[in-house]
Amino acid sequence: MKSGELKLFVTILIVAVVLAAIAIYPSLTAARQMPQGPTVIADPIKAKVTRKDLFPEGSFFKGSPKAPYLLVEFADYQCPLCATSVEEVNKILQRFPGKFCFVFHPVQITGGHQNALLMAQAAAAAGRQGKFWQMHEALFQKQRLFTGIPEVDALEIINRTAKEVGLDMMQFGADLKNPEVSKTLERSSKVAAGADVQATPTFFVIGPDNKTVRVGALRDLMNWVDKPGNIK
Repeated sequence: MKSGELKLFVTILIVAVVLAAIAIYPSLTAARQMPQGPTVIADPIKAKVTRKDLFPEGSFFKGSPKAPYLLVEFADYQCPLCATSVEEVNKILQRFPGKFCFVFHPVQITGGHQNALLMAQAAAAAGRQGKFWQMHEALFQKQRLFTGIPEVDALEIINRTAKEVGLDMMQFGADLKNPEVSKTLERSSKVAAGADVQATPTFFVIGPDNKTVRVGALRDLMNWVDKPGNIK
């Protein structure tokens, strides 16, 4: 290539690069200046699971089973957002007295929560003395204490909590090992699998029309509750 041709080629190349940069710059600037809005909440979707699927006999629930709305939660005792949902669900039940029957299914979605199953066993065992909800809330309140500790230490916290909620400790110790408690937790796991629950917390609502809505996460539930016309 001759010297003149080389200079012409270089000039054309430089012009092409400059033009490309001019074309791209506005897009990059717009992207930097675009306001970052809130996370988009997924719309509730209809689900194929039925009331019978989500509320089998022996499930943990509060409120009347004949209430017009069934609210079902799948949660992990070591999931931080699940701990937050305890207070929010209670607020909903207080805000709409008599409207909801609340069903809770303890599940363990991630293997990283090494004490979640033991905590669920403790709550279920307390339920055999009629104090599931007391133990349930107490364990969530102490959730951080269970992070990264061996099972023996977790059991010590559980026993201390059981005394605080007024359980008969001999019966509680026996119930922790009771096969019926394990069956209860296995049933919740099967319900979760049947409902395709892949994260915690996950909420479902069944209304007076018996249609099941997979509401989603906690924020989704709060949005659904606040939407006019959803609760009549």
